[in-house]
Amino acid sequence: MIDCTEAVRRMWAYLDHALEQGPSAEFETHLEACQRCCGELEFSRHLKEMAASAGSETLPDPLRRRIDLLLEGGGLPAEGGTAHD
Repeated sequence: MIDCTEAVRRMWAYLDHALEQGPSAEFETHLEACQRCCGELEFSRHLKEMAASAGSETLPDPLRRRIDLLLEGGGLPAEGGTAHD
């Protein structure tokens, strides 16, 4: 089974339906056992939907900070606004 680091690496390709069958199946198997990565996937799916529908709108500052943390590899921010492990 793949670990969380590998699952996060594959996440956007999975959302774009760009993973081959084997890596996609490994990713889905990981999701069955990992609640954290399921949350990351749902956040990423929501982010992708928002970005697609936002067009040229400016993102709210709290959302922009969350995206910046994810892109920097800090994981999802906790409810208080700080990154966690």
